[in-house]
Amino acid sequence: MNRPKVYKVLLLEDDESSAKLLLHTLERYNFDVTHVVDGMSGLTKIRNNSYDLIISDVNMPYLDGISFLEKGKEMLKMTPVIMLTAVGEKDQVRRAALSHVTAYLLKPIANQALLEKIAQVLQLKPENIIDKKAFPLVVNVTELSISQMVLDIQGCPGKKSTEEIFDRFMLSLGGRGSFTNLRINLDNAFFYEVRSLQILDDLIAKILKQTNIRASSLFLDSEFFNNHVVDLQPFTYLSEVNIISK
Repeated sequence: MNRPKVYKVLLLEDDESSAKLLLHTLERYNFDVTHVVDGMSGLTKIRNNSYDLIISDVNMPYLDGISFLEKGKEMLKMTPVIMLTAVGEKDQVRRAALSHVTAYLLKPIANQALLEKIAQVLQLKPENIIDKKAFPLVVNVTELSISQMVLDIQGCPGKKSTEEIFDRFMLSLGGRGSFTNLRINLDNAFFYEVRSLQILDDLIAKILKQTNIRASSLFLDSEFFNNHVVDLQPFTYLSEVNIISK
């Protein structure tokens, strides 16, 4: 399976509890979410970035959601917008209609309603939305010889997976310093996480710093690197190790 498209979402929401709920829901799937708490910050973001979708609350400090759309219409152009509204905001909804809002969601937002609305406005099929929890992280370590080890990583990592994988590896190492060669096998699901390359770079950094293994003796094997053009220059340690090409 190829890596699914990661959809870039700008979320404008000043209510902390609502923002946490929305972020928790979206980041479970293949959405890369940038969160800001007011329309002024939203304008700064759209000046310098492009997004597949805007999700915005109506009432926010400094610049409300509708004013954000009015001031940012030239930058947003055809970007779809989902407006979050509360009961009693009929006047704002009428004003939002003039700002070409694509769809509305009534607060409080139900997870399924949010996903269905996103699928509707982005014209996504069910297979386009990937539930990363369907690919739990599994880590296995195998000794090939007195100096060689294989680290197999399957599934999609989470935010704290660098430490989880490294701790599992070091536990298998058992304090022995004789291992000098390491092969890391990764399946495609690992790269469903938008920050997967940074997680991998951090993992390699820990391994190189805390074992006898050196970059020249560390090999990465994944179909992902065969099927995608990846710029490794921003990653200090990933750019130093060996990528196995089939």
